[in-house]
Amino acid sequence: MSTSATYDRWLKKTVEQLHMIDGVQHDVLEDGEIAFKILHNGNTREVKMAGSASEIRIQKDQFNQLRDTLTDLGIVEGQTFVAAKRSRIPMTPEMAAARARQQKEFEDWQEVWRIIRKAETSLDREYEISNMQDYY
Repeated sequence: MSTSATYDRWLKKTVEQLHMIDGVQHDVLEDGEIAFKILHNGNTREVKMAGSASEIRIQKDQFNQLRDTLTDLGIVEGQTFVAAKRSRIPMTPEMAAARARQQKEFEDWQEVWRIIRKAETSLDREYEISNMQDYY
């Protein structure tokens, strides 16, 4: 698999996952770049990723920018969901639905982190393979 195919595959998965999350908008620009506008806890950040990049270094930098953006917004990798402490009052259906929505959003963001890490690992492997092919 070529480097661009690896990048395209992981970029597609990232876009699909981010598209499912409320508060994330994405636009495909004229030059093929994908611009994400992420709103989380009242903060907004924007990050752009090239639709196709030729060098592995550039591809990894783009996933790194996405990681930095998520961290800047307070979306931390590897956390576990801790729901609010239950009160003595029974949960209403609205409260249960809000808690389920909150948990789903949390899990969606953690899935974005997993996709980013898998993409970076895959790109590292492709880089090592290309170096070994050039060497031998």
